[in-house]
Amino acid sequence: MAQHAQILVRKQRGEWSVKGADLDQIFSDQLAAIKAGIDWANKSGKNGRPVMVLCESGKRRFKTVWTYGVDDYPPTESRLLEICVDASTTAAR
Repeated sequence: MAQHAQILVRKQRGEWSVKGADLDQIFSDQLAAIKAGIDWANKSGKNGRPVMVLCESGKRRFKTVWTYGVDDYPPTESRLLEICVDASTTAAR
């Protein structure tokens, strides 16, 4: 099984950062950042490079929120909102 690369979604200075090997973008909201990360991970996976999306869940802690080949693509809106709420709740702890 191929090792998954990672895309990190985290809040920095009031904005949401999405970073990976070939990706570095800033978004104004968490939902847009997670959607972009998942879209990029899906494209990368289709090109033979499996990727997982991790969202910051605390200082220097990340939680896997989507994995190519494991999770549905595209995720439903309710699943995206669940990811955002879960990540925000965990980060607040």
